[in-house]
Amino acid sequence: MGVEFIRYAVVTGANKGIGLEIVRQLASAGIKVVLTARNEERGLQALETLKDSGLSHFVLFHQVDVADAASVASLADFIKSKFGKLDILVKCHFDSLSLFFVINESLHRKFVGVLILLLLSVIHF
Repeated sequence: MGVEFIRYAVVTGANKGIGLEIVRQLASAGIKVVLTARNEERGLQALETLKDSGLSHFVLFHQVDVADAASVASLADFIKSKFGKLDILVKCHFDSLSLFFVINESLHRKFVGVLILLLLSVIHF
């Protein structure tokens, strides 16, 4: 029998809306997903919603604020220690801070760059 291939994903801003639905679809496809949210209470509520759908063995929650380098580093450490790799990263948060970043493109690139660099440190191709 062959080695089981498990894929791992992180979805930021996944406590509601399109982010939550992306988590649901990835988990339904058998992908282990880290649902992230800036607000821990809302993130845990979203996780409970998915558990009610029978997806609890595919979804974990980790609090992250993508605008905070220490928070992103904590997420990267979590992924590295829990999975050892990351296959899919979905940035899906659309709040006023994100809109500010879109307006101030250089600042947006800086923080997204930090997120990507930290998370790439745990991706193995």
